[in-house]
Amino acid sequence: MAFKVFTGAGKRIGKPVVSIWSRGQIGLNQGAMKRYKLENYNYVILLFDEETRRVGLEFTNDDNREGAVKITKRATGISFSANAFLNAYGIDHDNKTIKYMLEHDIVNNIHIFDTGKPINKKGG
Repeated sequence: MAFKVFTGAGKRIGKPVVSIWSRGQIGLNQGAMKRYKLENYNYVILLFDEETRRVGLEFTNDDNREGAVKITKRATGISFSANAFLNAYGIDHDNKTIKYMLEHDIVNNIHIFDTGKPINKKGG
């Protein structure tokens, strides 16, 4: 087995976290971006399970897919507009940023977070 040099010293690459910002955007941190190689995608499809109130994110490069939303990429993570989506399903995002753990459903190839299980509630 060959050793691989670690070049990430000083970088804050933590657990994959998704944030819903008060201005109606959804952001995924660098941990999510790197772990799931999300920098390779340009669009996201937003999904919602009304029974469990979980949000699904399906990443794609096909801008012709119904519901495709353009992703903004930064060194610290990715984000996209989701105000209409959040309002349509009554997902709280007024006056605060709420964070959730992001999981990957390998079978369905979507990333999921549970709006009923925030990991913080700051602001507001």
